[in-house]
Amino acid sequence: MKTIILTDSTCDIDNDYLKVLNVETVPLKVIFGDESYLDGIDISKKEFFAKLAASSANPTTSQPSPEDFLAIFNRRKQNGDELVYIGLSSVLSGTLQSARIAKEMCGYDSIYIVDSLITTAGLDLLTRVACQMRDDGENAKIIAEEIEKLVPKIRLYAYVDTLKYLVRGGRLSKTAGAIGGALGIKPLITVADGAVVSIGTARGQKNAFEKLCSIVNDADIDTTKPMMLTFTENEENMHMLEMYMNENGVKYDWLYGEVGSVIGTHVGPGAAAVAYFVK
Repeated sequence: MKTIILTDSTCDIDNDYLKVLNVETVPLKVIFGDESYLDGIDISKKEFFAKLAASSANPTTSQPSPEDFLAIFNRRKQNGDELVYIGLSSVLSGTLQSARIAKEMCGYDSIYIVDSLITTAGLDLLTRVACQMRDDGENAKIIAEEIEKLVPKIRLYAYVDTLKYLVRGGRLSKTAGAIGGALGIKPLITVADGAVVSIGTARGQKNAFEKLCSIVNDADIDTTKPMMLTFTENEENMHMLEMYMNENGVKYDWLYGEVGSVIGTHVGPGAAAVAYFVK
């Protein structure tokens, strides 16, 4: 019997590293007009942001169906494996509900479903912890219980480089977007109780760096667990943030990640984020 770690494509873990971790994923979809792509399978992160820049309208996203999960669950049931699915926040998507429906349809008790209440780099970090526990010989039940305990301790903070995609997605008025763009406003966001919420704004990139640095500096970070810096499309912004933190005494051993098409649809290019666990 194997212990399988399953997540979805919004973890944004690189496909090659998914193989290293031995993690399975269920892809969400990103849709440009009549064209539908499986996130991370039919469209790469680079290809997505190129299409996003060329498109006059925002793409939409779509969750996996219960049948998508059921195919995986039935296969693992037949093999006698146990499985932990760590999914995208149920507040942000119906993906987790699809998994729950599929578990009922499958009728297999050795499937454990964990609501991460987060996405992208936060989901990545939870998945890595689960993989380490699996590799250390823990069973699925223990892994799921431990990940559920860690969910309230994960933190994700980001700045958005452009207001354009918040306007196009209907999350900000055109007037507010135009004014904010002229002033160089950078929204600061986090994920709280599973939802994306604003924690203020910054005037320009340096001010955004200052505010993120202050948040990290004030945090009681659990350095025994993985920590991550991540970006959308422009890797340089992530490294500039890291450099700013280093210059201001906030030095950690960060992992690096890149945000994919589903989350990138909403924040656009140029964003940078930090993710970590608190004690």
